[in-house]
Order: sequence, then C-alpha cells, then structure tokens
Amino acid sequence: MKNMITYSLLSLFLFFIKKTTQLVLIICISGSLFISCKFSKEKEKINEDPKKITALEIVENSINWAGTIEKWKNIASLEYTKKTRLLLENGQIESEVTQRHHYVLRPHKSIKISWVVNKDSFLIVHNDLISQKFKNDSIIEQGDNVKSAVNSSLYVVGMPFKLLDTGTILTYEGPKFLSAADTVHTVKATYEPKKHQNHSTKDEWWYHFDKNNGALVSLMVYHKPTYALIENVSVIEKEGLIFPERRKSYRCNELGEKLFLRAEFWYEDYSIEFLNNQD
Repeated sequence: MKNMITYSLLSLFLFFIKKTTQLVLIICISGSLFISCKFSKEKEKINEDPKKITALEIVENSINWAGTIEKWKNIASLEYTKKTRLLLENGQIESEVTQRHHYVLRPHKSIKISWVVNKDSFLIVHNDLISQKFKNDSIIEQGDNVKSAVNSSLYVVGMPFKLLDTGTILTYEGPKFLSAADTVHTVKATYEPKKHQNHSTKDEWWYHFDKNNGALVSLMVYHKPTYALIENVSVIEKEGLIFPERRKSYRCNELGEKLFLRAEFWYEDYSIEFLNNQD
C-alpha cells in the first residue's frame, strides 16, 4: 500500500513537471515571436524613406549631375557630330549616316543639320518661321514632319535638361531593378504636341536614374507599335555640362526585355558658346 501511494505521488509530480515545462516552452516561443515581429516592424520603419521623393526632385538631381539648368539655359549655340548605325534583327547593317548638328538657341533660334548619302547632300533648316529639308539644294519636305525631326534631335542631346521643358508631364513610378546590383529611379514623361509646339510626338518615355548620383542610365520609349530601350554607354563632359558620347538602342518588349540591337549612336566634336562668360 505504501508503495502504491509513493508511485502515485511520483506520477503526479512527473505530470506537474511535464505540464510546467510545456507552459514555459509556450511562453518562450510566444515571447520570441513577439520580439521577432516587433523587430521586423522596427526594421521596416528604419527602411522606410521618411520623405516621399517626387519625379521633379529626381529630375532636378539628375540635372545637378549633368551640370546646372542655369548653364544649360545660357547656351547660345551648340554643335556636334552624330553618327547613326541602324541594324536589322539578324545583325546586318541596314544603314549608316554621319550628320553635323548646329543649333543656335539664343537669342534667336536657328538650326541646321547636314549630311551626305551616296554623294547626295541633305540639309535641314529650322527657325521660328520655317522648317525645311533640302536634297542637293532643292526642297523635298517642309512643315511639321521636319520640325518634329529637329525637336527630337535636340530632345535627345539635351537630356536630362529637356525634361523641364514646358508642358512635360512627369510621374514617379518607383524603383526598378535593372540587374541584381543595379537599382534605379523610374520617371515617366508624357507629352501633348497638340497643346505645346515644343513637343514633337505623343511617345511615352520612361527614364532610369542612378539612385546614388542621379546619372541618366537608360530610357525606354513607346513609339507605336514598338518599344525601344536606349542605354547610355558613355558620356562626355564639355564646358561643365554632360552630353551623350555613345548610346545603344534595343528593340524590346513592354517589360523592357531586350529583343535585339536596333541602333548605335556616336556623338563627338562638341562645340559650345554661351551668351556670357561662364565661371
């Protein structure tokens, strides 16, 4: 009888120890989960940007990387040579052309673009009154199409400064992961040529800016019915301003995934004059 009582007390004691251990274990796990969740929430708060960045701020930061808007607006004339190579999907060269661009921007606009193809000379002339294209000194086209070609050329070489042009609609679309080690800010730019004479087309553009220094890394454009991804391979500094030196354009899909190399561009022999002396 005494042994049975001893056995019962021992069983009761072991049962109590087991339940107590389970309770302590549950409390520890709950505490760990609570601490873990709290830490995760605190980590999220730390990673949150205390100030929501805007498209305008991103563009202005890129302009500071490329020079200053004051210096850009003080350009009287800009000249450069541009070589363009178009390629077919199989990699064969479709065409090549080298143009000389001469822009007098201030105080009065006067633009000339000249090139030669198969011994034929071409010239585009544009100012506030006319937009004409010549072939061997004879007018072959004039009007809005010529004006649009001029605006497009100046638009490309004037990035990112031209993003502050009148009427440009800028929208911040958040970060984009171009690669495992390359994250950029994405800004969308849209235009309304019917409302603004300085807009050439209704194409939609997405600009990718380096998150650290604001450099313009690449851009994507939707020119119906195709998309193009244009990479700034290299840039050049001239008179305190950054200009493109070499660019590659890829045919891509709407996600920006490259399909094939469509064009290559080289810019050189820049010459700049300002309205007044620069520091």
